[in-house]
Amino acid sequence: MTEPGTALTPEQLLGAWAADEPGDPRLDFADDGTVSGTDGCNGISTTYIIDGERALLEPFASTLKACIDVDDWLRGIDTVIVDGDTMHVYDRGGEELGSLQRATDAG
Repeated sequence: MTEPGTALTPEQLLGAWAADEPGDPRLDFADDGTVSGTDGCNGISTTYIIDGERALLEPFASTLKACIDVDDWLRGIDTVIVDGDTMHVYDRGGEELGSLQRATDAG
């Protein structure tokens, strides 16, 4: 993870992050402070700010379709912490929901 006391840099955060799960959950962080992607079922979009060692996400706008056999755990996202090529996703209570890996494809 980012060393304690070391701020997360935009270079560490920007780009695409994905999980190899049903629905292909994915987040794309842009340098204009926006995030877009999918929770594996529904499209999502929001904004973020870097706050020290983490990035904080605003509640997001989302479509609301039901998807069978897709765990939409990404729906609860509040905070992310980057550890190399792994992004740890936390809810508002600080519980880790899951993780995403830095995507190497164009999406």
